[in-house]
Amino acid sequence: MFHSFDLTKFGDHLRRLRRSLGYTQEDVAGRAMLAADTIRRIENGEVVPRYDTLIHLSLTYKKDLLALLSSYSSANKLFQFYYRFEDMVFFNDLAALQQLEQDFQEYMASEEKSVLVNIAVADQFRLMLAGANKHYAANSAGALRDFCAAMRFSHPNFEPERFAEFKYTEFELRILFMIATSLAKGNPNLSSEMLLLCLKRGDGSRHATWHEKLLRSKIYFNLAYNYHRLDDHQSALDAALQGIDFCNQNYLAHYLAGLLYRKGIAQFHLGQPQYRESLQLAIGMLRIQGAHELAERYKKVTYETYGIILD
Repeated sequence: MFHSFDLTKFGDHLRRLRRSLGYTQEDVAGRAMLAADTIRRIENGEVVPRYDTLIHLSLTYKKDLLALLSSYSSANKLFQFYYRFEDMVFFNDLAALQQLEQDFQEYMASEEKSVLVNIAVADQFRLMLAGANKHYAANSAGALRDFCAAMRFSHPNFEPERFAEFKYTEFELRILFMIATSLAKGNPNLSSEMLLLCLKRGDGSRHATWHEKLLRSKIYFNLAYNYHRLDDHQSALDAALQGIDFCNQNYLAHYLAGLLYRKGIAQFHLGQPQYRESLQLAIGMLRIQGAHELAERYKKVTYETYGIILD
């Protein structure tokens, strides 16, 4: 997640607060045992105040300035980019991804920003966008390079084989998920291990955000598909069933059709006669969602690969 602050507005607020108390910058500097230039730079929005500086100023102003600064940390355009990326990850909208990448580049090059942006975090996000573009253009190797480079902003020694050694923020779990999807075709075992860690460390509770729940359902789908690639059809069925249960418990429909399809294919390989019902439910769910082209593609692939005719 981006860490950025609207320092101009925060500084203006402090200036108004100081004046309401009848203090000059020199008065505050003396009371807080700080340099007057420090007060000037904070009020002008030139620096992010240090933790100890805010503690001293809080005593002077009789106000919790740490909480005040945090209130200026999320109301900016960068968070809009983050959530647009979230939507793109879940809905595979390549056109929206390309537009997002262009909008982000224009924003970072503009002079409209009144926020101090953590450049390392912004560069990490930029690499995520570049990697996602390559991933959805079927350039898995290029995508993997970008996603690993993005992760190294947070964890300089990161290598895919060492993924379990690190702690991850919510956004870094998104990066790890994208690394796992890039590895799925070439190394489904390693990809599955990463996905299982994403499940373990992500929030699967009812208090999770909508995006966290969507990510979890997509992890179950990718996990089931990985096990399918490995001919471990019982594990594929188990992952699909867990995903279906999770979707039903949380009223999620977006990945339900895919999970039902993975359930049906696993049942087919395991010789369970219910497979046709599961596959037909998957096709019906896609049609209900208006994904008629995808439904026809599922039908075609199922017939060409397994000789199964679906209505």
